[in-house]
Amino acid sequence: EGTWRRAEIDLSMFYHPRTESELVTLRDYLTRRREKRLEDQVDRWIRMVATNRLTGHSAGFFSVYTLPPNQAVSPERQRQINKKLNQQPAYRNISEKIIKKSRSLLRNVTRSQMENLIQAGKTALFICRDARATSEIESKSVQLTVTSPPFLNLVQYSRDNWLRCWFNSLDLTAIDRQITMASNVEDWCKVMADVFQELYRITSPGGWVAFEVGEVKQGTIKLDEYTVPLGIAAGFECRGILINLQKFTKTSNIWGIDNNRFGTNTNRIVIFQKC
Repeated sequence: EGTWRRAEIDLSMFYHPRTESELVTLRDYLTRRREKRLEDQVDRWIRMVATNRLTGHSAGFFSVYTLPPNQAVSPERQRQINKKLNQQPAYRNISEKIIKKSRSLLRNVTRSQMENLIQAGKTALFICRDARATSEIESKSVQLTVTSPPFLNLVQYSRDNWLRCWFNSLDLTAIDRQITMASNVEDWCKVMADVFQELYRITSPGGWVAFEVGEVKQGTIKLDEYTVPLGIAAGFECRGILINLQKFTKTSNIWGIDNNRFGTNTNRIVIFQKC
């Protein structure tokens, strides 16, 4: 036990000490590889899978039982969950979990498909930019854009991803400042109007944009109703709206979300085409 490593922040409510030690060791290894510019495809794959396995609601994750992996609750909230469920973090072997998940992800990928993906990755453009200014992307060069912008101030992206940022050695405060968090629909529309202008610039003639939004403020605001005129004003034609009615799992009730009554209950994908 004396050789177990600890994170610089308290993660004891999520992980068994031995699991935490393995996680810290993996984090430090990946950080060194990136800082020394030695990170390769295998490192990036391990980073991706490990990031996805940090916390979750089954034995396939590194953590004790918590919410699904698309968000990480606060340490205090996790303490409350542990107390309510009378649970303590059990040891989870990090390497075994990563290998098992990797096999699951790759089980239907053929060798030729893998080689094609590797080749495509060599010429693919990966950028982290404000969607209103993507100068690296050539005009009229994109055939399909699939995107989902921030939903007003309903989702606290930095709060939900604090643990992922820690594991990947990312500055949470700096990232938070770069995320558009409009407090009202008017400000949201101003930002999205500029986004649509940029989308129109990069979209090729005949190209498509799938713009996924939702309903907020207990369903009183349906963002697709604001999205359609913004896209049309930029020059697109609206070809339709796909509405996906959600059936929430039990964990959604933790956030006070009842089926099709509160919170974001429908996904609405607005389909635009550049003619």
